[in-house]
Amino acid sequence: MHDVSGSRSVHLPKRCPVCKGAVIERTSNSASGALIWFHCLFCSHWWKFRTDETRANPDGELTGQVSIVTKRGTYRLASVPVSAIPEEVAKKHLKSKMVQRESEMEDLLSNIEGLSSTLQDIQAEEHRLWRILKEDESNTQNSTAWSVVYKKTKTITKEIALLHSQRKQLICDEYFFDGLPSGISMDRTDADGRFSLVIPRDGRYVIAARGPNETFRDTEPYWFVSVSLDGEPSKRVMLTNDNVLGARSEDCALF
Repeated sequence: MHDVSGSRSVHLPKRCPVCKGAVIERTSNSASGALIWFHCLFCSHWWKFRTDETRANPDGELTGQVSIVTKRGTYRLASVPVSAIPEEVAKKHLKSKMVQRESEMEDLLSNIEGLSSTLQDIQAEEHRLWRILKEDESNTQNSTAWSVVYKKTKTITKEIALLHSQRKQLICDEYFFDGLPSGISMDRTDADGRFSLVIPRDGRYVIAARGPNETFRDTEPYWFVSVSLDGEPSKRVMLTNDNVLGARSEDCALF
């Protein structure tokens, strides 16, 4: 508790409203009437604090619903984990994953190209040895030579298939949830797809959610939606096809 005005006590901020870090500083000579500026030494966020703030609770409520529309109808998704992550923290993670994915994708494509070229050469050699073997099937030396090359063909084919499987995982939106920072508020949708998160009224946050992909054969719904209560006590957000990853929504934190 700190005496700021001389006539009453005011609770000054102890954590950054963006990253929730506790390493913050009040700027020197920053008090001007009822206004004080604070600076986070962790994420470099600046914000102003009013000492005449009468709001007792600095937090608000973000409510919403998760649903997806498919050819078979509209589904309100139950048991979907939903979390609110400070926007700067979430975007840093997403940017890092984008860079990491590009690097891994480049290496994968290079390896696939190299192995595919090798496979073509070995297959040509296998066909040559097979023709020789058919001319004299009793020749064990020809049979052994063909068998060795045939096994190499099968091994490289499996290696290429594995690389293509890894590539599929890279291009899947699930990739961005690997190592995702913990949210400051979390909930799980009810039977009607509804959720409720308690977040600060100030600052911006990313709502991260992923639907049960086993329900949708062609659709795996993932969301990273930027929101803010804008100082209001409550707000509602809908997670739908319109702001799912890949929809190019303006409030998507990934683009």
